[in-house]
Amino acid sequence: MNCRLFSVTLLCLLLIARLFIQPFYSIISDCDETFNYWEPLNLLVRGFGKQTWEYSPEYSIRSWAFLVPFYLILYPVNHLTDMEKIWNFYLTRMLLGLLSSILEYKLFLEIQNTMTVQIANMWLLLQIFNPGYFHASVELLPSSIAMLLFLGSIRHTLRYLSINSNSNFVSSLSFNFMASILGWPFVLVLSVPMCIHYVFTHRIISTLRTVFDCTLVLSLIGTLVMIIDSSFYGKFTPVSWNILKYNVINANENAGPNIFGTEPWQYYFLNLLLNFSVPSLAFVFLGIIHRRLWPLWTAMLLWIAIFLAQPHKEERFLYPIYGLISLFGAIGFYDLTKIFHPYRSTKIIMKFFIGLLIIMQSVSRIIALINNYGDPLSVYAKLYDIADSGNNGVVNVCTGREWYHFPSSFHLPDNHRLKFIRSGFDGLLPGDFHETENILESIRAIPKGMNNLNLFDDSKITALDECKYVVDILDMPTSDDDVFNPSASVRSKSWEAIHCESFVDVDNSKILGRSFYVPEWLQNMMKLYFGKVWDHIYKLEKFKYCIFSRLPQEDEI
Repeated sequence: MNCRLFSVTLLCLLLIARLFIQPFYSIISDCDETFNYWEPLNLLVRGFGKQTWEYSPEYSIRSWAFLVPFYLILYPVNHLTDMEKIWNFYLTRMLLGLLSSILEYKLFLEIQNTMTVQIANMWLLLQIFNPGYFHASVELLPSSIAMLLFLGSIRHTLRYLSINSNSNFVSSLSFNFMASILGWPFVLVLSVPMCIHYVFTHRIISTLRTVFDCTLVLSLIGTLVMIIDSSFYGKFTPVSWNILKYNVINANENAGPNIFGTEPWQYYFLNLLLNFSVPSLAFVFLGIIHRRLWPLWTAMLLWIAIFLAQPHKEERFLYPIYGLISLFGAIGFYDLTKIFHPYRSTKIIMKFFIGLLIIMQSVSRIIALINNYGDPLSVYAKLYDIADSGNNGVVNVCTGREWYHFPSSFHLPDNHRLKFIRSGFDGLLPGDFHETENILESIRAIPKGMNNLNLFDDSKITALDECKYVVDILDMPTSDDDVFNPSASVRSKSWEAIHCESFVDVDNSKILGRSFYVPEWLQNMMKLYFGKVWDHIYKLEKFKYCIFSRLPQEDEI
């Protein structure tokens, strides 16, 4: 297959993945996405949703400007069509996938122009068959938006490093400004090496002119976002500053991100092994030796070093550098193939098997994520089929220990509301946005019982007898703190499981079993030849993840 035909094939796969596969099958990997972004968006579109402390006007560390573009598209669609509201969820993901594919295509062309078509093709292959990017690119998270917009910054950085263009330097910073203000303020760090490069390769007068241009762009973007956020909160609200103040300036042992958990230094390395194929990570070490690209690989290493040093670690913190990892992996692969240039047959065979290994590992990981962790999305969506259209009252859909797997209120029919019942969780649960006809009143109302210390608040809890439905795991053992016992409730005929799907049993599964998909025929073959050794390294157990419906009792009949 020639390079041009391979490029066209990859671009078709890119569109199919981003627009049709990921929006419908990608998992929600972080409950922060649900409660800090899907729920406020549901409020804007439908007038209700769960509210976290971050959206309380007392703290205001989440930006409404981030959600406005999606709202401006979803609002007219909802008023011009009769579609089920769950389609808001999928349309938003398709918009994110479209943005990703456009920026990836632009960067693909730039890599092709400033490097080689082989590197561009390999970069696109690593982007498509990338388990981490598979879910990250359609997640409604600031770190995901920062990751997407930083692709535009990388594109202009490559052009700047190639032709030393001032306009491309400013464009690169402009994309990063948007990534930082609309997405995540910390991504500004990624442009520091490029700024150092500019200062040492340009005259002072050129540098001053460029500083003025960049300051003007940053001021315009920052002012617009601040005006939008201040309008929503009803007071002067510099959200980016509030985020920096909470996460860095005022952070200590009792406040800041560390109270939500800490991880050891090797956390990110293990995370990268799951989210990238092993060959692509190995090639990165070859790819970063290019002197001309030092501002980019220095930015990547700087980012990793900064977040390795932070006690609180999360997978999404590495999202912004995913495009860079793929880029240097592609460059490293190209450098390796050049060694075998005189041996054409060996080179072809090597490229085929390495490509096959990358695809197989990535597809295995992606399928495992969907099969093992994707069921809450389809289980909650089933409520649209179960719901009684003639019931005009509010129907409470409750969850306890499984609260963090709730996908979004878009998965609930109009008159259904998510409620929390008592469980063993002792942190601060989200509350409810105040429901009024005026959205701004809902946003500006100061909720009770909020704090930024993750302290439990009893007012967030609903009594079990107020629930029509409960979503829980049927066969998972309960503790004394769980007010709802699925197995006992079914046996006593007070509740019935009306829809169940499978969900991974993390505690009783091996890490390879829950992380990678192996076809059943291959599992049987491995058991035949390796017996107990295979069972020791690969084991997958599953629970039944169910919607339970309250049954009428004798005194209610």
